[in-house]
Amino acid sequence: MSAHAGRLQLTGWRGFLLLLMTGGAAAAFLAGRSSFVGTTGLSDTLPWGLCLGLNVFCGIGLAAGSLTIASTACVVGGQEWRVVKRASLLAGSLSYLIAICGSIANQSADTRWRVLLGGWTSRSMLSGAAWTLLLLGALLLVEFLPQHSQRIARTAWFAVLSRLDLPLLLLAASMAIVHQFGLNRLIRLSGTRFSPLWTGPSVAALFYLSSMMLGLAVLLFASWRSRLAFDRALPSAVQPALARPLTIAVFVYLLFRLLDLAERGLLWSIFHTTREGLLILLELVLLLAGMVWVNESKNESRELFVGSALIIAGVIANRLNTAITALEAGTGQTYLPRWGEFLISYSLIAAGVAGFALGVKHGSVFADVEAPSE
Repeated sequence: MSAHAGRLQLTGWRGFLLLLMTGGAAAAFLAGRSSFVGTTGLSDTLPWGLCLGLNVFCGIGLAAGSLTIASTACVVGGQEWRVVKRASLLAGSLSYLIAICGSIANQSADTRWRVLLGGWTSRSMLSGAAWTLLLLGALLLVEFLPQHSQRIARTAWFAVLSRLDLPLLLLAASMAIVHQFGLNRLIRLSGTRFSPLWTGPSVAALFYLSSMMLGLAVLLFASWRSRLAFDRALPSAVQPALARPLTIAVFVYLLFRLLDLAERGLLWSIFHTTREGLLILLELVLLLAGMVWVNESKNESRELFVGSALIIAGVIANRLNTAITALEAGTGQTYLPRWGEFLISYSLIAAGVAGFALGVKHGSVFADVEAPSE
């Protein structure tokens, strides 16, 4: 067993995450006391910003993809795929929580309190999010409680809850997907205020496909980092099995994305030297490079880490372009995030990374790395 196993590495990364989360908490406190315009770069014309693009769009996307993967792994069964289910369930739960916090942070102070105090109606998204978080909490309880308390795990109510594991998981995944479709509807309702490069009739299918790409890439990325920090990772036999659908998903996504642009007469726009053309080209190149990298190294964990990082960067670029660049191009205005938005948005990401690391350390999310054969 590596000397790193069972503890969080005492390196600059730990201090950086703590500092970032502290800064985010301070920025959120100040934002709650100050005016909306004074603490953000948002306006009535440009109501979407960094928190919405990075936390909400990426968070809901990762939740939808990860929970779908967890449901599939639960159906496949087996000890190795249970590791995939655990890791996907934890990643999906944390990303969904980040998305909800990011959505609240994206509101003005007065609107934020109205949403929190009066948004719990049967039709509100906040109520649906609360039910989804309750479902995810029950699923995490079923999955991780037995290793800490066998006494509770033997009770009758816990046995009933365990039998409902798969239906509850499918329900939670469905609700996350529905919330992502709600974001797609917001894009369509924007109409002419939105750049056609990031909208269109295929936006819902492309969003869900990219969510699956993000969920698979995050699993491979987190597996390699966990191997270095805790000597725990995805089973070696599972990694190629995840790399194959990842490359297929990226290929299908790129194919449909280019065909959609060509059908609407926008394909050559990605080669224009405008800001929008360069940014959409960047996200496509990142995804293409990641797909090729993963395809060429399905059995090498370190290379899968690099390819997955490129794919994650490509999906994040797509979500940020959708939330910011597309609206800037449609309205003809420019958005520049303030320092508070940077701190709040990235502190939520840091909290999610820290939560996943604690889950790996204390919850046996990944399996111990197999000893190399002689």
